[in-house]
Amino acid sequence: MEWQRPTRVGRVELIRMLLALPDVDDVLDLVARTVCETTGFTRSMIIDLDGPSGRVRGRAGHGAPEGSVASVRGLVDDFPLFGQLVSSGETLMVDPQELASLVPPHYVDLFHVRDLVVAEPLRSERLGLLGIVFCDGGGVSGFQPSAADVRALQEMADVAALAFQHALLLNRSAVLQSLRERAQLAADLHDGVTQQIYAACLEVDELRSSPELTPDDAVVLDRLALRLDTASAKLRSAMQQMVRGDTSDDEKDVSGSVIDRIRALIDESCRSGALTGDIEVKGDGPEPDPARADVMVRTVREGLVNVAKHAGATQIEVQVRRGNSWWTVEISDDGAGSATAVRRTLASGGSVFGLRGLNENVARLGGRLWVSDAPRLLGIRLGVAVPVAD
Repeated sequence: MEWQRPTRVGRVELIRMLLALPDVDDVLDLVARTVCETTGFTRSMIIDLDGPSGRVRGRAGHGAPEGSVASVRGLVDDFPLFGQLVSSGETLMVDPQELASLVPPHYVDLFHVRDLVVAEPLRSERLGLLGIVFCDGGGVSGFQPSAADVRALQEMADVAALAFQHALLLNRSAVLQSLRERAQLAADLHDGVTQQIYAACLEVDELRSSPELTPDDAVVLDRLALRLDTASAKLRSAMQQMVRGDTSDDEKDVSGSVIDRIRALIDESCRSGALTGDIEVKGDGPEPDPARADVMVRTVREGLVNVAKHAGATQIEVQVRRGNSWWTVEISDDGAGSATAVRRTLASGGSVFGLRGLNENVARLGGRLWVSDAPRLLGIRLGVAVPVAD
């Protein structure tokens, strides 16, 4: 019995079928298969172009060796054919030698290209060039596409580009909606849980500044303050990942870097608008161990607490120097405090906005703490330097 080509799918029917598919891969798979089933082409492959990144990859194919389509990938600069199709906007028919100058040559060998290949652009009026449909005779020598087959390919490419665009926009809309929902959830967490944690930090700091505080109670409050700091940092990092939708292995340390945690403290303190703050980071030394990282963050928090409760400042500056062996952090303000008075109180064993416990922790870790006049802002400068590790 003589083989008969399947009936060519009508344009309206093809549009209906393709637009019913919400997934880009399903759209391209159907196009690649339909081209070969309803024309004289026996092999097809579709590669797409991601405009923002400039990445090219094989997305669908029919009649090609399994796995070969997925192996096609690279940057648009590696595929001059894209530039030529952008310029001409027309169907191209090229022989193997010419094709090797328009795509990486090893793909010509991989797909055993022997005769003419038809390259049809998938062009969207809204999104530009989305990809290319390649069709040929499957490596058979002497293959020549008919004019009717080329016209059918062009018609299907027009419909495919429309469905491709439709699926992409649906996907982007779903992603955008998901991002909006995550952002709203993150905002709700910030306005509720984060604010409560911050209020608890202020209350703990107030207790730590009490002159009647016993050494044992000071140790307990120090631990509580560190736990609140860690909880706040983890929550902030989780909210950032929630908004970004980022769960990569590089982001699994939800406690965040020292700089990120310090930035979060500054942002929180400046949120009301009554205080402005800035951070300057120098050096690129390795992160300190967890205990020393906590001390660096706590130093900034102690300085911010003093600003909020005692100094009446309107501006703060934080400087962090990241050395290979030592890290230093200094926080300066333009408040009315006296560095001399603070040093005198510390020297006599008194408590100054929680600095007594901080000073003890810094000393235990082999570092040092100092209080001086802020040279630029003319308030108080609190500084701590600690070794990166034991």
